[in-house]
Amino acid sequence: MYIVIVGAGEVGRYVATILVDEGHDVAMIEASEDVSRNLESALDCLVVHGSGVNPEVLQRAGIGKADLFIAVTQVDEVNLVSAMIAARLGNKPLTVARVRELEHYQVGNMQASDMGLSLLVGPEHSVAKQVVGQLSFEGAGEIRSLADGRLVLLELPLSEDSPLCHETLSELSDTFPAPSLVAGITGKDGLRIPRGDDILTPDERAEILTSPENVDEFIILSGKPWHHVRHVLIIGGGSIGYRLARELEAQRLYPTIVEMDKLRAEWLSRKLTKSIILLGDGTDPKLLKELHEEVADAVVVLIDDDEKSVLVGLMAKHLGAKKVVVRSDKLEYAPIAHKMGIDALISPRRALANHILAFVRRGRVSTAHMLGDHEGEVLEFHVPSAPKNPHLITTPLKALDFPRSSLVGGVIRGEKVFIPDGDSLFQAGDTLLVVALPAAIVAVEKLIR
Repeated sequence: MYIVIVGAGEVGRYVATILVDEGHDVAMIEASEDVSRNLESALDCLVVHGSGVNPEVLQRAGIGKADLFIAVTQVDEVNLVSAMIAARLGNKPLTVARVRELEHYQVGNMQASDMGLSLLVGPEHSVAKQVVGQLSFEGAGEIRSLADGRLVLLELPLSEDSPLCHETLSELSDTFPAPSLVAGITGKDGLRIPRGDDILTPDERAEILTSPENVDEFIILSGKPWHHVRHVLIIGGGSIGYRLARELEAQRLYPTIVEMDKLRAEWLSRKLTKSIILLGDGTDPKLLKELHEEVADAVVVLIDDDEKSVLVGLMAKHLGAKKVVVRSDKLEYAPIAHKMGIDALISPRRALANHILAFVRRGRVSTAHMLGDHEGEVLEFHVPSAPKNPHLITTPLKALDFPRSSLVGGVIRGEKVFIPDGDSLFQAGDTLLVVALPAAIVAVEKLIR
């Protein structure tokens, strides 16, 4: 595909890097001359300096041959206008615009198509739901819902006391509750796809595919402490903090939000009638200690500064918070943050990239979930009724040429959910959950078509 991206900030650069790595031709438009100059040496793509709402700039970026146009600047209006112009100038490209306040553009059920666009993406709401998911189970680690809730991906930290650390995965498989599979292992060298002779070690994190009812059993097996979250302290009342509080209120958990901007705090107090809104600096260690002792056993840090956000999370853990969730787009901090007790890092940038990548791959992939800082992905494929690759439904899994750096972790067939083995045959209509490292994704897509 030929893809034009407007906005080379963290989100635009992140999405562009992934798309270039997957072999797409990418052009980036950036208004800052300094950013444009630096981008030319950092990324293998066409870089055009200028405004995304300037038709001449769009033409220089190749909008006439673009298959996909993505606008992800910091300004909603720029994204919307540039996408509308691109839709008119181009040869019917798919158009995606990022809007931070998505509900403002959905009044009266108005859709993206009503503005001549293909997709509006605003990850803040989905990130808030993801945080609720982290708070809803009683243990360390992260959890993601897959296949409409039929399976979950549990990213589980392991301790020296965990029985998961003393046998090979093939030996452990008989003791796992069905359906379950260790689909990935994250350690100091990043993510790897495991084999039967792999042995998990303490301080690694196991990526486990399982059904939701098995989560508590795996948390016990991890050897880590678990607890019940009742009182939530939210540091930062921005878009995600507001949405998170609304989600918690709907579950009859009334959080305390600390917001340092007076006007924003007043707005939150009008909108959130069941939450406690405090005006103050939640990054102040003294205030954080007072609030933790009074109102919190879980702390969610949602400030924009990545380094400060992680530091505040570590402080909260030091003060005794049972569960700590931190917003950070710098997922390279994850290994040390997890090792020091932070349970989950939430990345709006990753959430936005998930939306866009799933849209880019639509038809082949129903959803995509990134692992780490795009170290791998969990992809949901639907087996077509008449596959272009006939071997897909006539050949056992062990004879299909899946790359070694990929793994079919689960199959959903009607009401049945199971972990396939080497003799499994896929059927038309199956949903396959595939864990793959980036280098394997294109090959997997060619197999499942």
